[in-house]
Amino acid sequence: MDQLEKLKGVWHDQNDLSIKFTKSDIFDMIQKKSSSVVKWILIVSIIEFILPNLLLLFTDNTASKKLHDTYDLNGIMLNYTILYVIIIIGFIYYFYKNYKNISADNSVKDLLYSIILTRKTVKYYINTNLTLAAVIGLHVFYKVFNSSVFMDKLPENTNMLTVWATAIAVFAFVLFLFWCVYKIVYGFFLRKLNSNYKELLKNE
Repeated sequence: MDQLEKLKGVWHDQNDLSIKFTKSDIFDMIQKKSSSVVKWILIVSIIEFILPNLLLLFTDNTASKKLHDTYDLNGIMLNYTILYVIIIIGFIYYFYKNYKNISADNSVKDLLYSIILTRKTVKYYINTNLTLAAVIGLHVFYKVFNSSVFMDKLPENTNMLTVWATAIAVFAFVLFLFWCVYKIVYGFFLRKLNSNYKELLKNE
């Protein structure tokens, strides 16, 4: 049985006990649990940001650099990289801010609001990441597919509509896999926050 459920059971049966538990005790428990969940959201988002960059330091980027040089993608990728870093750091800041707010909330109303705000921030984070990835992918496809270098490599009478359809289908599948990972990882945290939110409402 969950520790919170045990405490609630004690609280409901407190007339038979010498030690009294109040709604304040329940609130403190939910606040600590919510604060812990948001802390882990912050940690995971930081790991998600740092880990790929660390991996790049220990991998051979020759093929990637050659691709960027061949299709004149260096400027585009630099701009998108800067934009990505700014956006992710912004979300990490908001996750940290949400964590500090939940840890400092001293009323049910404030905690309810902080939980709602955190859930929205996580959803915006996921949607923004996937949208930015889609925009970058489509822009790269456009640059590559419309370059003379790429066109010269294609067999004669190649249907570009088929090329586009195949590329987009494969890319959409990759994005779907990322969406599934996001839903599993961050969805786990969101379900915990949603459970805490319902417990707060129930005790009020």
